[in-house]
Amino acid sequence: MASIEANKETVARLFEAFRAGDAAAFDDLIVEDYKQHNPLVADGRQAVKDFFAQFGAVDVEVHRVIAEGDFVAVHSHYKPLQSAGVDIFRFNDEGKIVEHWDVLQQVATSTASGNDMFSQLT
Repeated sequence: MASIEANKETVARLFEAFRAGDAAAFDDLIVEDYKQHNPLVADGRQAVKDFFAQFGAVDVEVHRVIAEGDFVAVHSHYKPLQSAGVDIFRFNDEGKIVEHWDVLQQVATSTASGNDMFSQLT
């Protein structure tokens, strides 16, 4: 079984591939029969490669990485989409991504609390 730290490193490599527009790097990070829960992307590694290939390099800033067991969650700012996102990745014993969920919302220009969507205040 891959360690939590190894899984976090795989996610870091995935986000570097996003930033570089390097969908070919997914071959080393994601299993071929990858399960996708985003409604805009089909199952399979090739589907996620095709999806990201249309965007090229993605300006994404990671704010938090939380890991437990075979899951890694990432709180990020997808700048071109002006979206805040939480991606959840599940790993197999070999340390490759086998499943993905995400939740995205538009970054608000103001909030009722006055707190932004990314900073940690406590």
